[in-house]
Amino acid sequence: MHAISRGELRPGDQLPTVREVAVDLSINPNTVNRAYAELERDGVLRSTRGLGTFIAELTQSTGHSKRRDRLMDVAKRALAEAQAFGFTAEELVNAIKRSSSGRE
Repeated sequence: MHAISRGELRPGDQLPTVREVAVDLSINPNTVNRAYAELERDGVLRSTRGLGTFIAELTQSTGHSKRRDRLMDVAKRALAEAQAFGFTAEELVNAIKRSSSGRE
Protein backbone atom coordinates (compact mmCIF):
# COMPACT_ATOMS: atom_id res chain seq x y z
CA MET A 1 0.00 0.00 0.00
CA HIS A 2 2.87 2.36 0.76
CA ALA A 3 4.31 1.80 -2.72
CA ILE A 4 0.95 2.79 -4.22
CA SER A 5 0.62 5.98 -2.16
CA ARG A 6 4.24 6.93 -2.98
CA GLY A 7 3.58 6.43 -6.69
CA GLU A 8 5.99 3.51 -7.07
CA LEU A 9 3.07 1.38 -8.25
CA ARG A 10 0.52 2.92 -10.57
CA PRO A 11 -2.96 1.95 -11.71
CA GLY A 12 -2.73 -0.94 -14.14
CA ASP A 13 0.57 -2.28 -12.75
CA GLN A 14 0.48 -6.03 -12.21
CA LEU A 15 1.35 -7.44 -8.80
CA PRO A 16 3.28 -10.65 -8.24
CA THR A 17 1.26 -13.78 -7.63
CA VAL A 18 0.23 -14.79 -4.13
CA ARG A 19 2.72 -17.65 -4.29
CA GLU A 20 5.59 -15.37 -5.38
CA VAL A 21 4.95 -12.92 -2.55
CA ALA A 22 4.64 -15.72 -0.01
CA VAL A 23 7.95 -17.25 -1.11
CA ASP A 24 9.75 -13.87 -1.25
CA LEU A 25 8.56 -12.91 2.24
CA SER A 26 8.65 -16.43 3.70
CA ILE A 27 5.05 -16.21 4.85
CA ASN A 28 1.98 -18.36 4.46
CA PRO A 29 0.21 -17.91 1.09
CA ASN A 30 -3.12 -17.63 2.95
CA THR A 31 -1.82 -14.43 4.59
CA VAL A 32 -1.00 -12.91 1.21
CA ASN A 33 -4.31 -14.07 -0.20
CA ARG A 34 -6.22 -12.40 2.66
CA ALA A 35 -4.26 -9.16 2.16
CA TYR A 36 -4.94 -9.16 -1.58
CA ALA A 37 -8.65 -9.88 -0.94
CA GLU A 38 -8.92 -7.04 1.58
CA LEU A 39 -7.24 -4.60 -0.79
CA GLU A 40 -9.58 -5.72 -3.55
CA ARG A 41 -12.61 -5.13 -1.27
CA ASP A 42 -11.23 -1.64 -0.54
CA GLY A 43 -11.01 -0.95 -4.28
CA VAL A 44 -7.22 -0.74 -4.31
CA LEU A 45 -6.69 -3.90 -6.38
CA ARG A 46 -8.62 -5.70 -9.07
CA SER A 47 -8.18 -9.33 -9.98
CA THR A 48 -8.87 -10.88 -13.35
CA ARG A 49 -9.09 -14.65 -13.41
CA GLY A 50 -6.27 -16.07 -15.52
CA LEU A 51 -4.54 -12.70 -15.90
CA GLY A 52 -3.55 -11.71 -12.38
CA THR A 53 -3.93 -8.94 -9.84
CA PHE A 54 -3.52 -5.30 -10.77
CA ILE A 55 -3.53 -1.89 -9.11
CA ALA A 56 -7.04 -0.49 -9.61
CA GLU A 57 -7.89 2.91 -11.00
CA LEU A 58 -8.87 4.99 -7.98
CA THR A 59 -11.39 7.73 -8.40
CA GLN A 60 -10.43 11.07 -6.90
CA SER A 61 -13.00 10.75 -4.10
CA THR A 62 -12.07 7.14 -3.33
CA GLY A 63 -8.39 8.02 -3.18
CA HIS A 64 -8.96 10.95 -0.82
CA SER A 65 -11.30 8.92 1.36
CA LYS A 66 -8.76 6.10 1.70
CA ARG A 67 -5.99 8.58 2.54
CA ARG A 68 -8.17 10.19 5.23
CA ASP A 69 -9.02 6.77 6.67
CA ARG A 70 -5.35 5.84 6.83
CA LEU A 71 -4.45 9.14 8.48
CA MET A 72 -7.16 8.58 11.10
CA ASP A 73 -5.68 5.13 11.79
CA VAL A 74 -2.22 6.65 12.23
CA ALA A 75 -3.63 9.35 14.54
CA LYS A 76 -5.49 6.80 16.67
CA ARG A 77 -2.40 4.63 17.07
CA ALA A 78 -0.22 7.64 17.91
CA LEU A 79 -2.71 8.89 20.48
CA ALA A 80 -3.06 5.46 22.07
CA GLU A 81 0.71 5.12 22.36
CA ALA A 82 1.11 8.66 23.74
CA GLN A 83 -1.62 8.03 26.32
CA ALA A 84 0.04 4.77 27.32
CA PHE A 85 3.11 6.85 28.24
CA GLY A 86 0.98 9.35 30.15
CA PHE A 87 0.80 12.15 27.57
CA THR A 88 -2.38 14.03 26.69
CA ALA A 89 -3.78 14.53 23.19
CA GLU A 90 -2.82 18.21 23.41
CA GLU A 91 0.79 17.30 24.28
CA LEU A 92 0.89 14.94 21.29
CA VAL A 93 -0.47 17.59 18.92
CA ASN A 94 2.04 20.15 20.22
CA ALA A 95 4.90 17.67 19.79
CA ILE A 96 3.82 16.97 16.20
CA LYS A 97 3.66 20.70 15.44
CA ARG A 98 7.11 21.25 16.95
CA SER A 99 8.66 18.33 15.07
CA SER A 100 7.16 19.42 11.73
CA SER A 101 8.47 22.95 12.15
CA GLY A 102 11.94 21.74 13.12
CA ARG A 103 11.67 23.05 16.69
CA GLU A 104 12.35 20.02 18.80
